[in-house]
Amino acid sequence: MKRNFKIIYYVLAWLFAASLFVQVFLAGLAIFDNGDWSMHKSFIHYFEFTPIIMIIFAALGRMGWRTITLSAVLYLFIIFQYISVNLDARALAAIHPVTALLLLWTILHLIRRSKPWKQLA
Repeated sequence: MKRNFKIIYYVLAWLFAASLFVQVFLAGLAIFDNGDWSMHKSFIHYFEFTPIIMIIFAALGRMGWRTITLSAVLYLFIIFQYISVNLDARALAAIHPVTALLLLWTILHLIRRSKPWKQLA
């Protein structure tokens, strides 16, 4: 059963990473094509709680405190994204894309460390 939880975690991590790529694409589309941010603003709602679900499966799969903590950090980054986009100080609001890079780096690190078959090799 523990292995199944790890597989589910791994799939969720990949889905989250794919969602980040789509989100960045939508931001680029708004910048370079039509200036309409509505798709970028609404798409986050499809995957914003994925890290919470990942925390649950990491705990059920006994994947260790580092994996659980980094999954929680993903969610904290998402919260910070909401905060940074609404800051009045433009220099601080510019942290928004930097946080997106941190989200991407963290999820790729989690994907690498959570391969469900790595103990079999």
